[in-house]
Amino acid sequence: MATAPSPSKKVLPKIIATCVFLAGLVGAVVGIWTLDVVVAVVWLVVATFSGFYLLKLRAEARGRLDPST
Repeated sequence: MATAPSPSKKVLPKIIATCVFLAGLVGAVVGIWTLDVVVAVVWLVVATFSGFYLLKLRAEARGRLDPST
């Protein structure tokens, strides 16, 4: 018999990824505001990867990922 994962296992990664995404955007804005290119690029990379992870979670929730990969 298959059991459904607990709500905390579904919600917690989404909350953490969203916080990391928002922190990446805020860090990029601060880096741009202080005219520090390295800081801005690093935070944009963080925001990009966490955004990709959020998109993956969304696709998994809707059953749109290919299970063979």
